[in-house]
Amino acid sequence: MESKEKTLNKGYIVRKLQERGLSRRQSVQLLNFILDEVAAALAHGEDVEFPFGSLKRVHHSHKEKHGWFLNKIRTIYKKPYSVALEVGAKGMSCFPGF
Repeated sequence: MESKEKTLNKGYIVRKLQERGLSRRQSVQLLNFILDEVAAALAHGEDVEFPFGSLKRVHHSHKEKHGWFLNKIRTIYKKPYSVALEVGAKGMSCFPGF
């Protein structure tokens, strides 16, 4: 027996969009458009909400880190923010069959 682990990735979403009647090309274009818009919203500091939770931009203080870069000791600053997923009350249960 084959035991396939289900993962929620771009391929899975594209297959689900194809099941809804879109072509593969349309599915990929739609998904890329959505992901680009999510990335742009997060870059502008906006929160992105989904039925299962939300993505939020979390700010960090600028911490210095001294390290080797281009054969010289340089001061490298940590990224000013990261993205955090806050899972809502429904959680992943809104994905049937997953």
